[in-house]
Amino acid sequence: MRYGYERVSTNKETQKFDRQEDPLTKAGCEEIRSERVSGTATSKPVLEELLDELREGDQLVVVSIDRLGRSTQQVLNVIERLRKKKVDFVSLKENVDTSTSQGKFFLTIVAAFSELEVEMCRSRVRDGLEAAKRRGKRLGRPRKDMDTAIKMWQSKEYSISEICSAVGCAKQTLYNEIKRRGVTRD
Repeated sequence: MRYGYERVSTNKETQKFDRQEDPLTKAGCEEIRSERVSGTATSKPVLEELLDELREGDQLVVVSIDRLGRSTQQVLNVIERLRKKKVDFVSLKENVDTSTSQGKFFLTIVAAFSELEVEMCRSRVRDGLEAAKRRGKRLGRPRKDMDTAIKMWQSKEYSISEICSAVGCAKQTLYNEIKRRGVTRD
């Protein structure tokens, strides 16, 4: 079965589905699912439901690849789910059809570039962290005054909630520090 998916980025009624619905109908979609949610949103309930319902041999058709998501990674995650279910993907604007060898090749190239982009970003972050360490910068979240917190806890004069409130830490952080240091309340 050929399913169409259309999405507009706002809940306002001013954005219509006509621009997407007409080409999807012309492309032979037997059923069209519509959703009003931003492309950057991590949750697209209608798309998720459709992806769960699709079966081997089905085809998902969109007017443009950007209807699936704004980031390359979001789009590739959807395409990978389709591939695992043996569902073909068609994008009318970009002329991509994974039922053809050219369509599969195109998506392979896009995935490779996306992976390269992720690895380059990770490398830059690692390089930046190493440079900061060499300069003596302390990385990570600022440490709370755990020495004071431990002393307060050992005095038995304060509750855990009072200590955490005074120092500005979570209860679990205090418990973890007590355990890490191996201190007692003697």
